[in-house]
Amino acid sequence: MDASTTPPENNPAPKPQKKKIGKNHRFFLRGLAISLPPILTLVIVIWVAGIVNDYIITPTTTTVRYCIAYFTDDSQPRDNFVEMEHLPPLEYCRNNYLINRADVDKVRAIEQETESQILNRKKLSSYAWVPFGDRAVPYLDYREVAKRIRESDMPPTAMGLYMELATTRWFKSLFHLSAVAVALTIVALYFLGRFVTARIGAWMVVKFEQGVLAKLPVVSNVYSSVKQVTDFFFSESTVDYSRVVAIEYPRRGIWSLGFVTGDSMLEMTVTAGEPLVAILVPTSPMPVTGYTMSVPKSEIVDLNITVDQAFQFCLSCGVLVPPQQRVTDELLREELGKRLLGDRKLAGFKVQIAPPIPTTQTSTIANEHTSTEGKPKDSTGTDPEEPTPPPGGSK
Repeated sequence: MDASTTPPENNPAPKPQKKKIGKNHRFFLRGLAISLPPILTLVIVIWVAGIVNDYIITPTTTTVRYCIAYFTDDSQPRDNFVEMEHLPPLEYCRNNYLINRADVDKVRAIEQETESQILNRKKLSSYAWVPFGDRAVPYLDYREVAKRIRESDMPPTAMGLYMELATTRWFKSLFHLSAVAVALTIVALYFLGRFVTARIGAWMVVKFEQGVLAKLPVVSNVYSSVKQVTDFFFSESTVDYSRVVAIEYPRRGIWSLGFVTGDSMLEMTVTAGEPLVAILVPTSPMPVTGYTMSVPKSEIVDLNITVDQAFQFCLSCGVLVPPQQRVTDELLREELGKRLLGDRKLAGFKVQIAPPIPTTQTSTIANEHTSTEGKPKDSTGTDPEEPTPPPGGSK
């Protein structure tokens, strides 16, 4: 048999070998897997805390400080004061202070006294006023603020000075002031809600929306959109996300996870000819957004998972599978047995699945060799299928 008739050898292609991960690389990945969850959690908490501080705590604290400063403002117009010469410098403001016109004679009497200069400064401090723009504030109030902040950080207006003074005079620190501001905001929102819930409050809100906001060209569109969003999140009728289902989306054969939000619209149901269900199909890795669609009840499959597990599945892009939904041999056999018998309440049923018959190349060659050995041979001891060479050979 020449080379042209020799059958090709069925040698399997060598499988590519996986690269082994070194010990150092493995230790690094394990350390990264352990440290990333707390780090990311801390980053998210700090980010949320920053948003709350910027949009809730800081505005409420500023409002409370402004209200306190408005009622404790002792500043007066600058026109009521004069600047006197040859007065001793005072702490934090040097010679940059004024004297009320009504107190000029008292200050001159203090200058003529033969007491020490330190005592004269203490007496002058009760009559001195520091200019702030078109107004002047008492020197004692200015000194109390100047002790705590630098001169470069001093507010340029008298109202700003008393807002700083409200923190130190009425509260121990800015933290206590912020806590009081948040508490007052919560109480104010509570009483506002009670007022709006009443008939007269609801009537006033409706009149204000229809009579004022609805007539403004740009504000009306923005306000209506914002109101719909806030009513959705803060209304008493909450969305039921208790059912987690699977639907074939975006085409047949591809399954997607979804949340049942309620029944669909009437016209859709009548057109479809069967009950429809409104389903929110979330997107990964941000399940707060998604697609809303109406699906027939006959085409949805209820899943035995909780809403939290469904969110974890979407956030991890399918990596975190609930324990009861992991595909294992035992669970797969049990579930197949339940569906074959049509009884979902049957527990512990085992289906004996026969192992696949191995069809390897070695077994095929062995079978061919066995069949060849079992064939009968003629008296010459040669295979009857092989051609007999002519007598005498070829010339």
